[in-house]
Amino acid sequence: MGQKGRRPLRPTQIVFLAMVVVLGIYQAAEAFHAGWTGDCDGCHAPSSLADGTRVGLSLTSSEMCLRCHSAAKPVDHQVATNPIPPPGIPPVSLTPGGDFAYLQKMYYWTDQEEGGSVSPGERHGHNIVAPAYGYAVDVTLAFAPGGSYPATGLSCISCHDPHGNYRLVDASGTIVRSGNPISDSGSYGTPPSATEAVGTYRMLAGKGYGTKSVDHTFQYDPPIAVAPRNYNRPEVNVDTRVVYGKGASEWCLNCHDGFASRTRGSGHMHAAGAELGGTIAGNYNRYVKTGDLGGNQSTAFTSLVPFQSGDMTGVQQLAALTTSLEGPRPEDKVTCLTCHRAHASAWNGMTRWNTKGSFLLVNSDYPGIDAPGKGGGRNAGGKTRAEYKKAMYDRDPSRFAAFQRSLCNKCHAKD
Repeated sequence: MGQKGRRPLRPTQIVFLAMVVVLGIYQAAEAFHAGWTGDCDGCHAPSSLADGTRVGLSLTSSEMCLRCHSAAKPVDHQVATNPIPPPGIPPVSLTPGGDFAYLQKMYYWTDQEEGGSVSPGERHGHNIVAPAYGYAVDVTLAFAPGGSYPATGLSCISCHDPHGNYRLVDASGTIVRSGNPISDSGSYGTPPSATEAVGTYRMLAGKGYGTKSVDHTFQYDPPIAVAPRNYNRPEVNVDTRVVYGKGASEWCLNCHDGFASRTRGSGHMHAAGAELGGTIAGNYNRYVKTGDLGGNQSTAFTSLVPFQSGDMTGVQQLAALTTSLEGPRPEDKVTCLTCHRAHASAWNGMTRWNTKGSFLLVNSDYPGIDAPGKGGGRNAGGKTRAEYKKAMYDRDPSRFAAFQRSLCNKCHAKD
């Protein structure tokens, strides 16, 4: 009887309610990791299995993460394109850390110098183990390069604390595992107060952290860093700037401690964590593209070659730089992330650009196996032109020289 006589909803009301539902879902997704862990049931709620098996017991940790962090469209928090695009079609996520889908992309090419070559997916990034999504153990490297972390145990929570206990408690960069409650994410520039902490950048784990499945304990705290909120986007004309402060390279040593030495001949070429100095900073600021050293510091930044802003710890100050194109000062530092992406990329060694080819552009355009006369061998790395452009985060070719050489030259100016 209560239903009888109720007026049907008008079309405008239906649209409004749909918008409310959609916005509610989006906001809930955006706020789930607002600096801390979120609802326990978000990860550990009973699954739909008839026997009531809990998600935490039926999926690997990475599979749990990918339930929310993989999709076919590039929403900010999506770090893995799902399903994996077919050959010739690139993954779509453009987060600063890269798209894990590249771990399942194989690239083949032939050239006169090397004959047949392949760029296997497992060489494109951190091989998280998530069989339900097609991510397998690295079969070539049993342990982290320069370290002892086992490939069989690598997962999203190898780096990210799923319970979000690590927190930034003051402007001097102090990070602890307990204390003032976390009120917001530390990823976007919200500072801690006298009574409230903010979460560490991307909920990265710090000193003393370890997982139940791997006998490994972290020795270093997470970096102080800030990202813009709209970070998953094409960089057609403007670069997406993540500003790295104190500890950007040191944190990587939690698993790659063999690269701790900052001298040549130590097994790693770059002195990650060391100051750029006047010469390198000057090269960076002057370098625009191959053949053009007429740039200046105010517009020198590129996210293809980011750097650490000294040992800054103030997240508010770092946040102010996310909209800046200002290049480095001599006291700023080279980091592991200057050359590598944190998750994965289209290139071997998860580098930010193709370090194996002679040119990044040929005749004013990106190379590709589908572009005759555009250097389809090592220069294209087995990719179509569309795949190559996406791997360069959709940058317009006009931002580079007609025959653009490696971006190592952004710091070393040898071209």
